Amino acid sequence: MSAFYEQRPEKLFIGEMTEFSVPAHVHSVAEVIIVTRGYAVITIDETQYRLNPGDAAVVFPLTPHSFDELSGDSKGVTAIFPPEIIPEYAGTFHGLQPESPILPAGRSTLDLRFAVERLGQLNMDSNLPMCIAYLHVLLAGVLHSLTYRPVYDYSERDLGHRIITYISEHAYEEITLESAARALGISTSHLSHFFSERLHTNFRRFINAIRIEKARLMMRDPNLSLTEISDACGYTNMRTFRRAFQQEIGCLPSDYLITLRNRVAGESPEDNS
Repeated sequence: MSAFYEQRPEKLFIGEMTEFSVPAHVHSVAEVIIVTRGYAVITIDETQYRLNPGDAAVVFPLTPHSFDELSGDSKGVTAIFPPEIIPEYAGTFHGLQPESPILPAGRSTLDLRFAVERLGQLNMDSNLPMCIAYLHVLLAGVLHSLTYRPVYDYSERDLGHRIITYISEHAYEEITLESAARALGISTSHLSHFFSERLHTNFRRFINAIRIEKARLMMRDPNLSLTEISDACGYTNMRTFRRAFQQEIGCLPSDYLITLRNRVAGESPEDNS
C-alpha cells in the first residue's frame, strides 16, 4: 500500500499512542512517539525501527511513516503538532533533518519520564497551556539529543507543503499529473520526482491512496451503495474503482464491504430482553 495523506482534524494532538497498526501516511505536521510499555515496530522514511520502553521517535513533516506492529501490552504517548506551536524548535523542523529519527532510552539530555507522565495525566481540552509547556520540555529532551544534517533547499520543502495541500484538496476531482503541475506552476517531471523521491510512490498511487482511504470510511455508512461511494471518491466508473481498491487493499470493494458489515454486526450488542 502506498502512503496516503492524513488530513489532521485538529492542529494539536497529545494523547495515547495508537493501539492498532497504521499504514504508511504523511502529514504536514510533526510527530513524536514515546513508548512506555511493550514495544512498537514503526517505519519512518522506508527504514523500520523497533521502539522499546523509553525509546522515542521523531517524525518530521512530510515524512512517510507507519505503525507496523504493536505488542498486546503496548502503551505510549504521541504528540502531533505544527512545528510553529513552539517557535524555538520551528527552525529545527524546517531547516534540518535528523541523521536518525530514533532516540534510545537513556540517551536524552533530560529525563523524559517526567514530561511523558505529566502529558499522560493532563486533559488537552482543559489544560492546553500546560500540555504545550510539557511538550516543550519533551522536545527539549528529544531534539537536543539527536544529530542532524542541514536541508539546503528550503524552497523545495515549502514546495512540498504546497504540493501536498493542493493534492489533498483536489484528490476527489478529475486530476492528472499534468493538471496538478500546471496549477502548481512546476513541470510534470519536477512533480513526478517529488512523489518518487520524497514520498516513495507515484502520483497516481498517491491519489488512489487518498481516495480509497475515504472509500473505506464511507463504507461504514450502511445507507451508501458502492456506486455512490465510488462517485464521491472521484472515480468515473466502477471498474476503475474496483481496480484501484484491489490494488490498495488487496481485495474487491464488495468483498471488503461484506467483511466490514459482518464484523460490525458481530460487534453489535445482543438483545437480551
